[in-house]
Amino acid sequence: MARNNISDFAGKFLKGGIRPSLFEVQGNFPFFGQDASAPFLIKAAQLPASTLGTIEVPYRGRKIKVPGDRTFAEWQITVLADGDFQLRDKFEAWMQSINAHEANTSLEEPAPLQDGTVYQDWQVYQLDRQGNKIKSYNFIGCWPSEVGAIDVNHETTDSLAEFTVTLQYTYWSSNTTDGDGTILGAISGIVAP
Repeated sequence: MARNNISDFAGKFLKGGIRPSLFEVQGNFPFFGQDASAPFLIKAAQLPASTLGTIEVPYRGRKIKVPGDRTFAEWQITVLADGDFQLRDKFEAWMQSINAHEANTSLEEPAPLQDGTVYQDWQVYQLDRQGNKIKSYNFIGCWPSEVGAIDVNHETTDSLAEFTVTLQYTYWSSNTTDGDGTILGAISGIVAP
């Protein structure tokens, strides 16, 4: 007979759960490389969603649902504005290299993903309570489509300025799947092919 009590729940709630505040974001900037302050100044991010489309195939008044293509939503991070604007400056320079404000030209031609100029890889890690990385996502071919506004206001006190950055990317891989979708065996009981 199955029991549903608090002791059973506690026994299944491994390691006290995941804390949303325990995460780290790292990434590269063209021309600047990796910024050591990013893991400290990126205030918020998301572990990415995964969406498979649906193809409905009609047959005699009914529809069969067949798995479709995967889509990847944009990825948004929230950044604390540091005292010398270094992170914001790097995002703005990255966007400027893609399309200049005045000239409407590109500093760099968008090259293949592996070239590392316009397209850069970024990572988000979920940490356990000891600070160990227990889940990782790698965003392949990132580029910023928006660097958000910083609100300034004489009435705002006791807070730090922050801004959002929206990153587009080609796909993500994780420690559960690699780039081609192969299961890597991170799930208990699943053996990698």
